[in-house]
Amino acid sequence: MKRLLLLIAVFTSCSVLVKAQTSGTATRPEKCGTMSHLDAMKLQNPGLEQQMASDEARLQNIMDQQAASRTSSPSVVYTIPVVVHVVYRTTGQNISNAQIQSQIDVLNEDYAKLNADTVNIGSGFQALASSTQFQFCLANTDPNGNLTTGIERVQTTTTAFTQNDNVKHTSTGGLDAWDVNNYFNIWVCNMSGGILGYAEFPAATHTNTYGVVIQYNSFGRVGTVSAPYNLGRTAAHEIGHCFRLYHIWGDDGGSCSGTDYVADTPNQADMTYGCLNYPANDACNSTASGIMFNNYMDYSDDDCLNMFTVNQAARMYTAVNTMYNTLLHSTRCESPNGVNEVNNLAFSVYPNPTDGIVNIDMFTLQQKFPKLNLRVTDVVGRVVSETSVENPSGRVEQLDLSNEANGIYFVTLYNNEVSKTVKFTIAR
Repeated sequence: MKRLLLLIAVFTSCSVLVKAQTSGTATRPEKCGTMSHLDAMKLQNPGLEQQMASDEARLQNIMDQQAASRTSSPSVVYTIPVVVHVVYRTTGQNISNAQIQSQIDVLNEDYAKLNADTVNIGSGFQALASSTQFQFCLANTDPNGNLTTGIERVQTTTTAFTQNDNVKHTSTGGLDAWDVNNYFNIWVCNMSGGILGYAEFPAATHTNTYGVVIQYNSFGRVGTVSAPYNLGRTAAHEIGHCFRLYHIWGDDGGSCSGTDYVADTPNQADMTYGCLNYPANDACNSTASGIMFNNYMDYSDDDCLNMFTVNQAARMYTAVNTMYNTLLHSTRCESPNGVNEVNNLAFSVYPNPTDGIVNIDMFTLQQKFPKLNLRVTDVVGRVVSETSVENPSGRVEQLDLSNEANGIYFVTLYNNEVSKTVKFTIAR
């Protein structure tokens, strides 16, 4: 989309509007509450708008410098630890672990361009579709260094939450954030007024509310999810905002003068709903390829959203690397050090990164085990190798993973009583 000469930081709204359910003209109620959330933040912090403008200018400067080396296939992928805070009032709102894992799976597919529906990308946009440098895992270590599932739950007396951040604080019926510098926080709850979610943009000045809030029946793709927002794309959209993406139409009310600060997204008049047929044009775009209604940052139904662009991927990485760099290097996906020491399961993986031949060095095991299981998984949880190792102490087990794609992997040594996981990277 076109870029304004004057960088005006407009902290984007997620005012996604629900499609009219009757024929003719109908008012579409608000579906995402980021704009009103932003208004409240500005009232609390009068300097926020200027800070956003300063952050945007800095971001654009970095991206301009990096433009020459930008590619459609990022070579380094970072795994971000996630904590999901489930705040429920009724049993139905207390979503299952399986539903939560399905959302992590969706994010890892969508942000890696591994989603099966990339085949539906219009021909004019196929070359623009890109993976990103992000994958996600449920945290294995909590802020106190203890083992965790990356999920915490609390029953609340609040019937429905608004976008006032009450769900982000234990004192107001929700749950406090875990350290935003080491965990990406997601709150799942019942929201009022048909709102499906809202996000907080990254800023140089960190808050204890950074993250996204998602409606419980729009989270993941199994369990309580409700069509047409039943494929996990609400979280993909909102996390895009948390990584500094704006709506694809630039939130200009159809004037064709706004911007999302992304060069390879077409000019677009307004948000779209349902699922349009490619190519589709509007008042701001009469090109052959038309508008990018299938972009995650539009408002189409979940089954119509299927891509980020090359420049969106670059913008997200630059924003997170600039403002929340610690998230990219957090080790909270790995098992707690205390647990490893107690279980005497000290081992190493080398070389790391590897070209596919990886060695599991068990010389440092502090206890002699008769047998340990060895499992390697990728970032979406797929088991790529599994074996058992007899008398592992003092051994080096070599695995040939040369047929696996570049990316982040996890090797776990375990038995019925102990377990330890180490992350490694395949990069050629």
